[in-house]
Amino acid sequence: MSDTNQPQEPEKTVFERDKTAKERQPVVESRPVKPKPKIKKAFVPTRKTFTTDKLVEHRVRNIRMTSMDSAKMIWETLVDYQNELAQQEMDDPDKPFHDWEKVEKFFSRLAKKYSACMSKTLGGSLGWIYQGMEIASQTINQELVDSIMKSEKFKIPEPIKTKLGFHIIMICESQIHTPREKVVVEEKPPLF
Repeated sequence: MSDTNQPQEPEKTVFERDKTAKERQPVVESRPVKPKPKIKKAFVPTRKTFTTDKLVEHRVRNIRMTSMDSAKMIWETLVDYQNELAQQEMDDPDKPFHDWEKVEKFFSRLAKKYSACMSKTLGGSLGWIYQGMEIASQTINQELVDSIMKSEKFKIPEPIKTKLGFHIIMICESQIHTPREKVVVEEKPPLF
């Protein structure tokens, strides 16, 4: 190849030929501009109230046994475990709630292993129970619902005898609702 075949630069540059094109600006190295941080709003929890016919409902776990002796033995094991956790010293202000979570996990393991109820696969969970609910299952009856409604949270009551067997119950959560206001419709006399 010869030197004459090399490409040549045009006499006029692109910027000289096109008058609408902007001229190149020299590149100036500058520091990257940091974006302004967005101000985060403080979290303010809002309490939603539900109006319902159920005043109080409890999320309940259950272990059903066939004899009172076996039910007493499991109940004593649970109470001993709960007392053991309560005696441990910690600086955590939420210790009672963490202990209750541990007791609930222990309760579900015992239910899966020893319960004679159909809810054993769910760790003995009966779901949310409230007074006046429809009972159409073999896992719960009205006697058990009445005793659940009388029980306190954070305490495991002694075994309860029903027609289905001997029950050890544990109230995991409670919800208190505001009652639904009944709307009274007044009848107006007809205008004749």
